[in-house]
Amino acid sequence: MEGTSRTFPYTIKFVGLLGSHALGRNPKLMATAVDLGRELVRRKVRLTYGGGNVGLQEAVVSTVYNNGGRVRGFIPGYIATRQVYGLTYGVEYTVSSNYYKYFEMNHIVEAFIVFPGGIDTMEGLFTLISWASERLHSKPIGLLNIDGYFNNLIKFLDDAVRQNFMALYQRKLFISSFFVDELLDKLEFAKAFSGPGASYDEFVNLGGLDLELHF
Repeated sequence: MEGTSRTFPYTIKFVGLLGSHALGRNPKLMATAVDLGRELVRRKVRLTYGGGNVGLQEAVVSTVYNNGGRVRGFIPGYIATRQVYGLTYGVEYTVSSNYYKYFEMNHIVEAFIVFPGGIDTMEGLFTLISWASERLHSKPIGLLNIDGYFNNLIKFLDDAVRQNFMALYQRKLFISSFFVDELLDKLEFAKAFSGPGASYDEFVNLGGLDLELHF
């Protein structure tokens, strides 16, 4: 289902983006990156990211920035000095390491969006969930599951809960959708209804079937 049957007040004002410095092979990734940027602007959501101007991350950020959105970049000094990823959009802050990049992002945002990516993206993602296990944050983490890119990761997380390697409250921080607008609505729902019994699918479908399948 593309879109939702219920609307939410736009209460999330600042999100952090984790995304790849590469473009990938799937042409849907670039198109969806632009769609995400446009939707963030439409909802007046400010964006912070890891700096630079390359890859899928750049497609999201440049769309936000070039359409009047507010952007803030945190980039490790050793990367900024070498300009490995080019210049940063918006306001750039130099930090000492990737650890402090995620630390600063986590300090100011209300939710995270994770775009398909590789090892660097996964590093940030699992840094955030390990911090959640230490109760350093409880912010929702939205996986933009384009063409099922995160299906294997979702299965891993579910298995980790079943095997008692991950607490259920940690698993619930991971929110996924195939669609930009639905993912943002789910993040809004998670912020507004943080209780353990809250169900997004029941809220929007009024008790109907959940059509989002995880293989």
